[in-house]
Amino acid sequence: MAPENTTGPPPPRPGPPRPNARQEPDARQQPDAPPLRRHQGEALEALYASAETGQRRSWIVLPPGAGKTRVGIDHAEHLLTQGLVEQVVAFGPNTAIQGQWASTWDRLAGDWGRAGTSRDLDGVFTALTYQSLAVFDEDREPGGSLLSELAPGGRDLVDGLVAGGPMLLILDECHHLLEVWGRLLSDLLELLPDVWVLGLTATPPATMTAQQRDLVSELFSAVRYSAAIPALVKEGDLVPFADLVWVTEPTRAEDGWLSAQAERHTEFITGILDPEQGSIGFLEWMDRRFLGARAEAVSWQTLSRQRPELCDAALRLHHADLLRLPPGARLSEQHRRDPDADDWARLIEDWMRHHLLVSEEPSDRELAEAIRRTLPAIGCRWTRNGIAPGRCPTDRVLARSASKPLACVDIVSAEAAALGQHLRTLILCDFESATATLSADVRTVLDERSGSALLTLETLLADPTTAALGPLLVSGRTVAGAPEVLEELRETVAAADEALASRLNITDPVAGVSRLDGGWTSRTWVPYVTEFFDSGASHVLIGTRALLGEGWDAPAVTGLIDLTTATTPTAVTQTRGRALREDPNWADKVALNWTVVCISPDHPRGDRDWDRLVRKHDGFFGTDAEGEIVDGVAHIDPAFSAFHPPEDDIDAINARMTTRSQARAEVARRWEVGADYRDETLRSVRIVGSGSPHALAEAGEETEGISPTPRNRDGDPGAILPFSLRPATIVGWSTVGLLAVVAAVLSSGAALWVFAAVAAGLLAALPIVLSIVGERRHRRYGNTPTVAQIGSAIAEALHALDLSTAGADAVRMRIDARGDLRCHLDADPASAEVFAHAFDEAVSPIADPRYLLPCWRLPAQPPGLRGWWTRMRWGTGSAHRTAPNWVPVPSVLGTKKARAVAFAAVWDTWIGGGDPVYTRNPEGAGTLAAVRGSDPWGLTSVLRLRWR
Repeated sequence: MAPENTTGPPPPRPGPPRPNARQEPDARQQPDAPPLRRHQGEALEALYASAETGQRRSWIVLPPGAGKTRVGIDHAEHLLTQGLVEQVVAFGPNTAIQGQWASTWDRLAGDWGRAGTSRDLDGVFTALTYQSLAVFDEDREPGGSLLSELAPGGRDLVDGLVAGGPMLLILDECHHLLEVWGRLLSDLLELLPDVWVLGLTATPPATMTAQQRDLVSELFSAVRYSAAIPALVKEGDLVPFADLVWVTEPTRAEDGWLSAQAERHTEFITGILDPEQGSIGFLEWMDRRFLGARAEAVSWQTLSRQRPELCDAALRLHHADLLRLPPGARLSEQHRRDPDADDWARLIEDWMRHHLLVSEEPSDRELAEAIRRTLPAIGCRWTRNGIAPGRCPTDRVLARSASKPLACVDIVSAEAAALGQHLRTLILCDFESATATLSADVRTVLDERSGSALLTLETLLADPTTAALGPLLVSGRTVAGAPEVLEELRETVAAADEALASRLNITDPVAGVSRLDGGWTSRTWVPYVTEFFDSGASHVLIGTRALLGEGWDAPAVTGLIDLTTATTPTAVTQTRGRALREDPNWADKVALNWTVVCISPDHPRGDRDWDRLVRKHDGFFGTDAEGEIVDGVAHIDPAFSAFHPPEDDIDAINARMTTRSQARAEVARRWEVGADYRDETLRSVRIVGSGSPHALAEAGEETEGISPTPRNRDGDPGAILPFSLRPATIVGWSTVGLLAVVAAVLSSGAALWVFAAVAAGLLAALPIVLSIVGERRHRRYGNTPTVAQIGSAIAEALHALDLSTAGADAVRMRIDARGDLRCHLDADPASAEVFAHAFDEAVSPIADPRYLLPCWRLPAQPPGLRGWWTRMRWGTGSAHRTAPNWVPVPSVLGTKKARAVAFAAVWDTWIGGGDPVYTRNPEGAGTLAAVRGSDPWGLTSVLRLRWR
C-alpha cells in the first residue's frame, strides 16, 4: 500500500524482477498454489497485522486481475488456522463470481472441505451471491429494518449466519454494497457483533462520494491496503495498456434534428438576454448579483463556497464577455469556455428565484411563467427546488448515435491490421436490443435498436473486413452471429457435450444475423463462447455490460470498445479491467481501451457524450504521449480538457489515436515495466499554449530537472551616480568640466593641467561606465523572470516557512512535445499539492490576494542614439523600480504578514522586488483596484494529477 505520508516521500518501491517473492508468513500452501504476487503478499501482511491487534473489519482495494480471491482465501485460512473463526461465507455480486470463489477454494484450501454454494451453510466455506440474501417479501411494507422485510429464504440465511458461531464474512466487489445492499448489510452486521469482515473491491476510494465513504467506514472500518492499476502494471501483474478515444459526429439525419433543437435553445437564450425582458433585465441582474451591493455584502470566496456551480457559471458568463470579472474571482481552466446549457439554467434560475418571482411587477411574474412553460423545450423543468434537468432527448441521440457502430468497424479494422491472429476485441453495450419504445421526440431520428449490441453486430457483419473476423453476440438472453460462425460454435459444444449440442438449432438469418437457440442458459453458454473466443474462432465478441462487464475472465482480450453510458467508478473500473489480464499465450500483450464519443459542436448540449468520457476517466490513471502517468482525459491526449470537447478536427484526432494504437511496443515502453515506483499521486502544473519565449527560457532540456539562476542573487548592480541621469544634469556637469579645462589652460599651472586631464578623462569615461552598468541592469531586469525562477522562489519560500519538505532544488520542469511546460515538486504528496496550488495562483491573473509584491522591470531598449542614452540612464538611480509589475502573493503565503514578508525576502533574491503591499488598507486597496484582473505573466496554467 502507498501509506499516508507525513514525514516526506517514502522510498521508491523496487520493481521486478521478483514479482512473486513474497510468501505468506504462516502459509498452508496447497501443492498447486502459485506463489503470491507482490501486492497479494503485502495485502495479506496488512491483514495479519490488523488481526494481531484484534481489528476485525478490513477493506482491501486491488484492481481487476490482481488476485483478490486469493487474498480472501489465504486470509480465511489464516483465521481458521488461528482458531479465530470456524466458518467462512463469501458473498459476490453474481453467479460467475460465486463459482469463482467456490472453485478457487476447492483448489487452494480443499483440505478444509469442499466449498458449498447453498444457503444451508453446512460447510466450513460457503460462496453465495448478494441476491441470495436480499430476497424481499413481495408483500413487505417499506420502512424500518430491511431484515424484517426479507422473504423466508433470506430470513433463513440470516438466522443461519447468526447461529453459525465465529465467522468471517468476505464481501467481494463490495462496491455493490454502496449501490444496492449497503443498508441491509449494515442491519445484518448489528446482529453479528463479533463477526470478522473483509471487504474486497477494485473501486479506488478517491472516486467515492462522501456518503459512500461513510458507509464504507461503517461496514469495513479502515482501508488496510490499496494498490493502483499503474502499480500492478509496473510489477508486470497486469499488461501495459493505453486508453484511446474515437470521436464521431452525428449522422446527417441526427445532425438536422439536433440543429433544430439548437435553434430553439438559441432563440430562448436570445429572448432572455433582451434588456426589455423584466423590470430588471437578466444581464443587469447579473451585474447586481455579482458586481453590485449584493456582491459587496458577501465575498466571492464565501459565495463560491456556498454556490460553487452558480459561481462557475458566472465566470463562464464573464468568459463570454457578458459580465465583468467579479471582485475576488479568478478564472481557472474550467472557466475558460462559454456557458453551456446547465450554466444558463443556473443563472436564469437565480434571476427568477430572487427577482422575477418575488417582484411586485405583474409583468415579471408573467415573464417567469412564460419561462417555466418554455423550459421543457430546452431539456429542463421547473420544480420546487428551481430549474432541474429534464428528459434530455439530445443526450439520447448522442449516446445512441448510428455513427457509433460504424466507428466500431473502423476501430476493429485498424486493430485487425495491426494484430492479425492475435486480435481479440470485446465490444460492450448497455443492452442487447431495444427494451422500451422510444419517446416521440426522438422516434423520428433514432432507430429502435440504436445503441444496441444487436445493431452493432449487424453493422460489423455488413462490412466484409469485420465480417471475416467472425463477430459473435452474447448476452443474458442470446447467442447470435453469422450462421457459419454459429455452426462452428455448435461443433465446439458438441466436442464437450454431444447431448447439449443436439438440442441447439440455428435460426434463419435476419439482416445476416442468426441465433443459436436451444435448451441452454447464459450460465451454460458463457464458458463455451469464452473458449470459442479465446481460441480465435471468433475475433470479436459483442456483449452487454451486465453479463461481461464484471466477473468475466478472458485473458486473451486484446482490447475493449466501450459503447456504454455507465460512468460510475464501479462500472468504469470493471469495464477497463476486462482487457488488462495477462495472456499466458502472448507474453507481449498490450491492451487498448477504446471509448466511442459522439459530439455536436454547434449544439449547446452537444458535449454530453464528452462529459461522459470525462467522468469515465476521472480519477483513473494511464500513460500519456510523454510517458507520464496522469489521470483524466489528459492521459488519452495532452490536448484534451475535462471542461470542453476538443477543438481539433475529429479526423485529426482519430488519426492520432490510430497511430498510437499501431505502436503497441511504444505503449509498453512508456510504462517502464520493472522500474521503481512509489504508488502515490502528486499534483502538478502545466503552462499551456504560451507564446511567450520567457515562459520556457532556462527550463533546460533535461527531462527531470532544471537549474535556474536567481535573477537578483547578488543584489542590485548599484548606481554609479546618486541621482538619475537627465539632460539638464549632463549639460550642467559638462559645463563645469569645460570651465575647469579652460581655467587650467589660462593659468598654465602643471597641477591644474593634471586636474583638467583627469576631469576630462572622467567625463569621457562616465558614459562608458554608465552604459556598462545600464546594460548589466537591463540583462537582469529587462527580461521577464522565467517560469523556472518563479517556481523556484515559491518552492524556497514554502520550504523556509515549513510548509513544504523541499525547496527549489526539488522543482522539476520539462517541455513536452506540444511545447507545454510541465512542472511539479519532487516531494511528498502534501508538499507537491501546496506547491502546485501556490504556483498556479502566482502565474494566474490577479484576483483578490491579501498581499501584492512588486517585480522589478525595465522597459524595452529603443534603437540608435536614444537607446544609448536610455542605457546610460539605467546606470543611475533605480529606474527598474519605478513602474514594477505587480504579482499576487499565493494564498498560502499570504495568510499573515510574517509569511508575506518571508516570501518577499525570497522573492527579492530570485526575482527582485520589494516589500509586500497589504491590500486590505486604503493604500493597498487602491493598488489592487488598479491591477485587479491584469495578467502579469500572460500564461495559462492548468492543474493535473500524476502518478509515480
